Amino acid sequence: MEIRCMVAGDFFTNCYIAWGGGPGPAVLIDPADDAPGLLRLLDSLELTPEAVLLTHGHYDHILAVPGLQKRWPDLPVYCHPLDVPQALTERDMGRTWPTVASFANLRPLAGGQELTLAGLAFRVLHTPGHTPGSVVFQAGDALFTGDTLFHGDIGRTDFPGGDDRQMNASLAKLAALEGDFRVLPGHEEDSTLEEERRGNPWLRAAAGL
Repeated sequence: MEIRCMVAGDFFTNCYIAWGGGPGPAVLIDPADDAPGLLRLLDSLELTPEAVLLTHGHYDHILAVPGLQKRWPDLPVYCHPLDVPQALTERDMGRTWPTVASFANLRPLAGGQELTLAGLAFRVLHTPGHTPGSVVFQAGDALFTGDTLFHGDIGRTDFPGGDDRQMNASLAKLAALEGDFRVLPGHEEDSTLEEERRGNPWLRAAAGL
């Protein structure tokens, strides 16, 4: 599996492209702002997205979706239903943003679900805490952790829908995974699960390490 990270938008969000190697289909995880830049990168790699996977519904992780669906109208977008609001837009920081509910071809995610996309196997781990519908995607030795787990830190729980108790349970679930994984978070640098077990105080406390 090949993985390319593109940092996009005013919130410096990590957007990931995963594919099997060589030209062909790919999967996009959290396509943040800058759809033109993402389209240029996909074209340069000779990749066509087969699906979009969202770790959660916050606008800084989804803003390229309209531009992607303008080019590929049937492109499916996977999100946990608990992160799909009724409203098509939301107001924050003096601006109006689209929500996941505004996207076409929306498909639900559930904890324990197995997806095969672009020839890659993804397992869905429901990890509420940052948002009610936050998920982590496990593919091979990679964990796409969104805003649940960062290098040395965790996602905030003081936004609407955040929950400290749920976050602790989600962190304990990640810490209990067998073996080591690359941790590919929604912001900042990557890490490994073993490194976070050793040095992340929130993960260690949640897991009783």
